Amino acid sequence: MNLKILSIIIAMLYWATNSMAQRDDIVLSKDKKEFAFNSIKELKEGALVVRLKTNHRKIKQLENTLKSSKLKKNQRKRYQAMLDGTIKTRDDFNNAISDMFMDSFSFCSVYLMYDSCSRALKNGVRSGIFLGPDKTASPSIQLKEKHVFIINYKKSSSDFPVDVLRMQKLHERLEDPFPYYLQLRESWVNQINSPRAAQAVIQLDRKLRNFYSRALEYDIKKAERLAKKEARKAEKEAEKQNK
Repeated sequence: MNLKILSIIIAMLYWATNSMAQRDDIVLSKDKKEFAFNSIKELKEGALVVRLKTNHRKIKQLENTLKSSKLKKNQRKRYQAMLDGTIKTRDDFNNAISDMFMDSFSFCSVYLMYDSCSRALKNGVRSGIFLGPDKTASPSIQLKEKHVFIINYKKSSSDFPVDVLRMQKLHERLEDPFPYYLQLRESWVNQINSPRAAQAVIQLDRKLRNFYSRALEYDIKKAERLAKKEARKAEKEAEKQNK
């Protein structure tokens, strides 16, 4: 069998196995389950920051190359075209991702931010780094929510053999059973007027709502179990006193 085909099959089997972990019937430890349920409640009252890519390194390299006086006219033209194309592709992609979340996501508050501001956000900066409708940082936009989650587009890798939207807490990673990822192919985003990308965000919103409902049900059942336990304890105490 061709090695390339074999590697694709292995990757997809891994993806299928990983996806199974987000099923309802998978048995997970109590700690993992409660961490996930607490996280979804925090997200509901918190903020989701959509992290947009800047391609800063690639653009900086192209800009530095264009500064060279040794470039011939045809070389300069080619590098300039590469720079313009990189910026346009980045902006079109960011605009599409932004529109998807602003139009189709309503589970919690949403903010837009470039990936170059990630460190500032982790260091406690809560204003001056979030984007307005024109995709520039607006000093008037201030994140006031206590709990902050980040989501970004991630190309296929050893962690995910397909392109995904991946979510994490500001200072902690999310794990199953929290629905922290969803497949989103780059081609879906790049296709003009394609509903598939928007449907991915709608699906994410729906998954989060369903998981939030599970978290609330878990709290109710947990409270009921605790109440029964306390009632049995009270009954035993009463029996001891009557003896």
